[in-house]
Amino acid sequence: MTKFLRESWLVLTMSVTFALMLAGAQATFGPKIEANKIAELEQAAVAVIPVEVAQLEKMSVNVENQDKTVFKCLDQGGAIVGWTLVDSDFGFQDKIKLVVGLSSDGSQITGLQVVENTETPGLGNKIAEADWSSQYEGLVAEKDVVVVKGPRSQETNEVSAITGATISSEAVTRIANKVIRQVRPKLDELR
Repeated sequence: MTKFLRESWLVLTMSVTFALMLAGAQATFGPKIEANKIAELEQAAVAVIPVEVAQLEKMSVNVENQDKTVFKCLDQGGAIVGWTLVDSDFGFQDKIKLVVGLSSDGSQITGLQVVENTETPGLGNKIAEADWSSQYEGLVAEKDVVVVKGPRSQETNEVSAITGATISSEAVTRIANKVIRQVRPKLDELR
């Protein structure tokens, strides 16, 4: 019994020590991690707008009791050169977070970039590659984008699914369509 109590205290002491170390690491590195996430999101917001962006104004739009992040993209003179919408939802594995760029009048998709995903390596995670996401550039924002297997037609607002990762491709498109549908009508209020 004495051996059991002695070993139990050892396990308890080690558990408390490791918990304190983890809490210390979180307290030390947490703010830096959060700052890096914000910087990455701002870089993506600028990347999906095809013209030079001098300033970003971060805004929030309440849609269906959820706050959606919107960046108003401005040039040197303060004129709006585009909008960046941020949203996330579930894909095949877990949450996918993306940014969608819209033209200044909100009529055209100027770009799309996946900023967070844990989709299947080598298949679904190809949604984060520029070769695939560049298909969204120039599509009409006023109607839904459709995922097709095989060659796409830009005239009918289509993107080609990633072979072997149709669910991930459809998830990105569903998220993009949803945030555009929800936020686009409110852009005039944000001007």
